[in-house]
Amino acid sequence: MYVNHPLVKPNTIKLRRYQESAVARAIDANTLVVLPTGLGKTMIAAMVAAYRLHKFSDSKVLFLAPTRPLAVQHQKTFEDILTITETVTLTGKDAIKKRSELWKANKIIFATPQTIENDITRGLDLGDVSLIIFDEAHRAVGDYSYVYIAEEYMKKAKDPLILGLTASPGSDTEKVKVICQNLLIERIEAKTEHDADVKPHIQMVKTRWVKVDLPTEFIRVKNLLEDVLRDDLKELKKWEYLKSANLSAINKRKLLKIQSEIRKEIVSGVDSFIPASLVASAIKLSYALELLETQGISPLDNYLKRLKLQKSKAVKNLMRDERMHTIISMVHDMNKLNIDHPKIGELVKIVKKHEKDKIIIFTQYRDSVDKIIEKLNENDILAHEFVGQARKGEKKGMTQIQQTQILNNFREGKYTALVCTSVAEEGLDIPQVDLVVFYEPIPSEIRSIQRRGRTGRTDAGEVIVLMTKKTRDEGYYWASVHKERKMQNLVREMRDNFEDKGQQTLVKYDSLEKNNGGGKERGEERKIKIYVDAREKSSEVFKVLREKAEVEIKTLVVGDYILSDRVGVERKTAKDFLQSIIDKRLLTQASELVANFPIPILIVEGTKDLYSLRDIHPNAVRGALASLAVSFGISVISTQNEGDTANLLYVIAKREQEQEKREIALRGEKRAVTLDEKQRYIIESLPNVSAVLAKRLLEHFGSVNSVINASEKELREIEGIGERKAAEIRRVVKGRYKSPNS
Repeated sequence: MYVNHPLVKPNTIKLRRYQESAVARAIDANTLVVLPTGLGKTMIAAMVAAYRLHKFSDSKVLFLAPTRPLAVQHQKTFEDILTITETVTLTGKDAIKKRSELWKANKIIFATPQTIENDITRGLDLGDVSLIIFDEAHRAVGDYSYVYIAEEYMKKAKDPLILGLTASPGSDTEKVKVICQNLLIERIEAKTEHDADVKPHIQMVKTRWVKVDLPTEFIRVKNLLEDVLRDDLKELKKWEYLKSANLSAINKRKLLKIQSEIRKEIVSGVDSFIPASLVASAIKLSYALELLETQGISPLDNYLKRLKLQKSKAVKNLMRDERMHTIISMVHDMNKLNIDHPKIGELVKIVKKHEKDKIIIFTQYRDSVDKIIEKLNENDILAHEFVGQARKGEKKGMTQIQQTQILNNFREGKYTALVCTSVAEEGLDIPQVDLVVFYEPIPSEIRSIQRRGRTGRTDAGEVIVLMTKKTRDEGYYWASVHKERKMQNLVREMRDNFEDKGQQTLVKYDSLEKNNGGGKERGEERKIKIYVDAREKSSEVFKVLREKAEVEIKTLVVGDYILSDRVGVERKTAKDFLQSIIDKRLLTQASELVANFPIPILIVEGTKDLYSLRDIHPNAVRGALASLAVSFGISVISTQNEGDTANLLYVIAKREQEQEKREIALRGEKRAVTLDEKQRYIIESLPNVSAVLAKRLLEHFGSVNSVINASEKELREIEGIGERKAAEIRRVVKGRYKSPNS
């Protein structure tokens, strides 16, 4: 039976039972819909949108998707279903003014999340949005824009509702909880392919594995790479970052975690630069091993060439090792001899057997894309690349127009195979394919499901996984299998937990903003409001503050944080503080801070001794601190780390807004720079001229022009200018300009 609704085109849509159930549950509570790929999540979103727009006739619907092609695809689906014609897709490529006009003129807006996040910081009002749809909702973790948008929306909208869509939320219970918390989910509608109402609509997908052996030549290179890697791991063990240097106990994820820990130590002032170099080297070696085992010689050769050009300390240390020179030489020679990974030969055989079918080949690496296409074309198989927009070294990415054209050509049968990177995994309207080939297994259950989802949509499909025996290929495969099983169990658990239990179990909501709910303590915290500059959004300070206060991101012209109508704060790490002395930003920023806030504060973050971080004379550092305190009246406060900074900011804001009863006010513009400030700025740009010296020069000579025209003898009359300094000033003023291009 067709859906009969004022905003749905007649005789267009017949909802399946599981879709009806999802729509019914999603129309009046924040809902996460978990549904296997190809079963009509966008259809569900369109029905919920129709309901909300009919109920709130003056409202808008916002549909967010990770990429522009995906947003355009969803717009087309909505236009095919709904009678509403005021629809538009917005991206960062549209001018800000144009986006504002299009927002006002349309009822349903499709957009990338980064675009909307940026517009919110510029003042975009979500108050009249009655529904936000978050496609690929599993992305709502960490710093991804979905998190900030959801929080701002629930605070500002008059009639808010959130709908999250995903085929694969992940296998980690804690991560799923975080997704639900970040999107303020109250209900979960979860289905698996084994559910009775879903099973009749699932096409059979046959999966088989083709295994190959690693050739002897590859094993020789592998042994050398492992020897070099083992040495790095032993050193990391000595530094107590590892319990074991055994290669079998180490993977990329563990190395990246160690690298993250070391970076935090360095930021907090700990001298961890040697282990930082060691772990960077280990990650590069691990990556090289992965390319060798799973991709082949050509991608590895290309990577090693790029590696040699890098200037980091880790790479320099690597290249001092004679074993690395041997490895580079061996790999390059093998590449010249066209020695390929045995997977390539198997892939050619597979594709030849399916020449009359539509085939998608997935690989993780851009270099492998080129090699695969080269081999398929050599064997008279029409294949074309399908990659993302990002540039990879000298290789350009694909524009969205090119991507669309390639998909159209593939749909029309101009290519037998598309060779794709991860850009084709998520959501895009890829034509129905008969065969999906994994050039390598991947450890992510989400990506494995998305890859498989490219086939078996309307007819039975086949998936073939290429695997190198006794390598990380096997480990990655079993990792994804275990995670996928775990995810299916989690989806069932999510459904069971939420079934007939209202808004309980998986996530407990003690303070939904739309109801002004929550306990007394949390309610008190939310009264504190802090403005944060947009550049601080990715910092740990911002994350900690969001847990404590009502934080609004703004593009602040002066300062990084505004805590009340009189307190403005500039935050600097110890390194940035010293650099701002060298490049003379510090005094300019200090002047602006003082001019705009009665109580200006400068926070210097980090435990490292200021006098030992850079090759700056201690008196220069003392002079800067003295100038800030005495000349400008700025409070300079030291904090240990980002968490300490956040807690201090909160305490000051709380004191100002609760005890002192101060309001928080956004200062939109800098105070106009006066003529004497402009004059001092020009003179301060002369070599070795400080703010104090600039003032003396101007007071003595009376004008910028007179200072510039003063002789060395006249300059030496000024206290603080000796023979050498005077000569250098005159050299800069009189010297003939030489263009760097001449």
